[in-house]
Amino acid sequence: MRKHTVCLLTLALGGTCLAQQWEVGAAGGLEIYKNLTVTRGSLDATAGFKPGVAASVFAAQNLYQHLGGEFRYTIGLGDMKVSSGGTEATFAAQTHAVHYDLLFYGTRREAKVRPFVAAGGGVKVYRGTGKEQESQPLGQFALLTKTQQVEGLITVGGGVKLQVGRRSFVYIEARDYITRTPKNVIAPFTGSSISGWMHGFLPMLGVSIGF
Repeated sequence: MRKHTVCLLTLALGGTCLAQQWEVGAAGGLEIYKNLTVTRGSLDATAGFKPGVAASVFAAQNLYQHLGGEFRYTIGLGDMKVSSGGTEATFAAQTHAVHYDLLFYGTRREAKVRPFVAAGGGVKVYRGTGKEQESQPLGQFALLTKTQQVEGLITVGGGVKLQVGRRSFVYIEARDYITRTPKNVIAPFTGSSISGWMHGFLPMLGVSIGF
């Protein structure tokens, strides 16, 4: 009886360890933003961020056969912009996103190819890092400022996870980082208004190691 109990406990602990398997990894890609509309009376302009490079580090946990969880930090480097009528103003910027996502897999944990969808949330920090000027082109629409703003973040996306070694994996994925418009960083001028949500579409290629 005691031997059977020990065997059952061993199996249970082994299953728990397998269910709690972790991975650590890194990914890189290009972040592409949806333009926002700035209106001033009968005139309008577009504002937002130019495409820029992005990099992530993450820790992923295999919770169940078809469910995983992931902590992720992503930094993006690029320029803010305001453009209208062939004129464009730019300003160096950074973004920092920290979030937790649930990953819903279409195949079981032992499969070599695992398509997934992901959804979660966290915070995203927008930072203007350029040099402010006394006069900024298109300043009658919006000012690109050397300030910092934190916004709540919603993340959605998907991709495929490929097992390429006993404990090594490749991720091909895309995420949409959604926040309210950071109106302190991209500040509408008096009499102007900015409409829409900020979307940062981020296709990435990543690698991870399990333990």
